[in-house]
Amino acid sequence: MAGDRGGEPGGRPEDRPGRLSGIQPPPPPAAYEAINVYTRIIVDEALRRGIAVEITDPARGGLVLRQGGRAVRTFESLSELTSAVAFRICDDKGLTRDVLQRAGIPVAPGRRATFDAADVDFLGRQGELVVKPVRGEQGRGVTVGVTTPEELDRAREEARRWCADVLLERRCPGEDLRVLVIAAEVVAASVRRPAQVTGDGRHTVAELVDARSRARQEATDGASRIPLDDTTRRVVEAAGYKLDDVVEDGVVLAVRRTANLHTGGTIHDVTDELHPALGQAAVAVARAIDIPVVGVDLVADGADRPGFVVIEANEQPGLANHEPRPTAQRFLSLLFPRDRVSDATRGRVDLS
Repeated sequence: MAGDRGGEPGGRPEDRPGRLSGIQPPPPPAAYEAINVYTRIIVDEALRRGIAVEITDPARGGLVLRQGGRAVRTFESLSELTSAVAFRICDDKGLTRDVLQRAGIPVAPGRRATFDAADVDFLGRQGELVVKPVRGEQGRGVTVGVTTPEELDRAREEARRWCADVLLERRCPGEDLRVLVIAAEVVAASVRRPAQVTGDGRHTVAELVDARSRARQEATDGASRIPLDDTTRRVVEAAGYKLDDVVEDGVVLAVRRTANLHTGGTIHDVTDELHPALGQAAVAVARAIDIPVVGVDLVADGADRPGFVVIEANEQPGLANHEPRPTAQRFLSLLFPRDRVSDATRGRVDLS
């Protein structure tokens, strides 16, 4: 497909195009210290390019970026270039499925929950389910690995706490992959893995989770933590432990089933290994939704293998999660195209 390329191996900021030689960037704007890492990466790149930055909503990442008479509003990586229709499609996971299916893009078998025997019949046919709110983010209300009617009841009620509409999908085996697409080009790809702890023969599961959670919070500027909730307890008990058990030295214990970064998941760059079919699929998702910036979530046989299903499309992906890939660079070039040509001539992820 034309345009199914993008991304470069990253590199240090001083190696990126668009810098004005000999001119120092302006000082950080007011409220700079109050913004999170996902907003800060955009602000830093904008200042480096001489783009004026006004922070309008530090808590939500609200910015107004100005250059050469052009002004663009953003909330982190969500900008006014994303239409209300594209936002709505991504925001409603059931609607996302409908749009992608009509475009011929593989999705996991699923249905909207009807809270009756039809849901139990669907579980019986699929064997293992993921249950999640139709609308929601950061993994809230999502239950992975539902196999019994009793678990289905609990999972539906948990999802319904966050949204009245609930989605049931087959749990597909494979790696949890996020592919970042900007302007119909793949810029970065990462495998996401659920939170886990390693035993030392001295500390309990709860203590190890607490220590790992604090480490994740520090590493992500507070964006990631592992909650000690019923979900963590159930995952730990499914592995044969209780929260107050001491884990043997060297034993690796998964404590969450979802790979969401906000609940302690980790991210590992696989941009250079990405199979062309996966990159092409992510670009196809962006085109089907008609969205300029999107994080496409897939379950794949492997980053370097062609088999996949699309799970979700995120209209506000975290650009900082893919450093040192040039995510903020490509985002600013989308908003202010002055550097687009020089960006396009640099290294790419070859999806041909």
